[in-house]
Amino acid sequence: MARLIAFLGLFLLGGTVATPAWSETPAPSVHWGSMAFPDQYSTFTGGLTLNRFTPTDGLGNTYDSTVGTTLGFNMITFSWTQHWGGNWQNWSTNLTAGISPTGDEPTQYFQNNVVHQLRQLPTVPTVDPRKETDVMIDGSITRWFPLFRPKIVFVGGGFSVGTMYQQGFLRAGIRRMPVTPTLYHSEQWGDVSLRASVLGRISYQDNGAVLHSIRHTAGLVQPSVAIGQYRITEKGETIPTWEIELALMWDSGIFVNVEGMSQKQFAWSIAGSFGPVRFETWNDSMGNIAERDFGPTYGATLTLDVLRLWNYIQHRRSRSSADQPAL
Repeated sequence: MARLIAFLGLFLLGGTVATPAWSETPAPSVHWGSMAFPDQYSTFTGGLTLNRFTPTDGLGNTYDSTVGTTLGFNMITFSWTQHWGGNWQNWSTNLTAGISPTGDEPTQYFQNNVVHQLRQLPTVPTVDPRKETDVMIDGSITRWFPLFRPKIVFVGGGFSVGTMYQQGFLRAGIRRMPVTPTLYHSEQWGDVSLRASVLGRISYQDNGAVLHSIRHTAGLVQPSVAIGQYRITEKGETIPTWEIELALMWDSGIFVNVEGMSQKQFAWSIAGSFGPVRFETWNDSMGNIAERDFGPTYGATLTLDVLRLWNYIQHRRSRSSADQPAL
């Protein structure tokens, strides 16, 4: 456990000083069940994203796909999302770079010694785990439109390239649309309200070094509901002071069986954020959550928004200087 904590702390610390990449969902998390919405405000983040695939469950049932080995991705990600002004008003872009020392740990520990132990489920065996270094680069461009307030509706597209698979995608949806009146108001921290989001996404995939036989087209639908405290910037960006969000995902699937039929995914995801820190976990156990963890995927991520932390420090410094008496 001491080595595991040191492992997580090392890469979270590395995310605070490394070069930028992205804060949207890194591949392959989007097809594992994580939230796939574009960033609604400018970010500069670093963190660790874990994704695990197991071809069998704790009862010995085999997942019907062409992937017969355990995949434990430990993706160290760095992220940059920018909302532009001037001639690029209401446009945003992001770029992601991630590198993964793929292996059986620590994803095996979290699956069997944390999640399955808490839910009193049988442990999931490891099958010939992949032990390589995997790399993915992701990018996207998004156009935002107003709906009652700025930057709610989005349309855009992007790509993912690397050792796992290659992908191009288009997406559209609504992000953080208020669905209730303000529950609480604060001049400093913003309004507490209930907000809803929905995403539709289509993609074209090609094989990579990890996934050799995947479905070439996939469709994804993801609704979510969130409660939190939000403030609106001068650029129209919606920034949560704190937020708890729950999402569901239906994906036509990128995995196929030996007959070439796609394997649909139905997953849930829950995320919590407070200031610059955000944690999210996802699992494809929807429909079987009361009985067992029906494979094959789960994941989690912990990120730190360095840009937001830096702005907070600068704000505190300016306030301290203003409070000092003149000599």
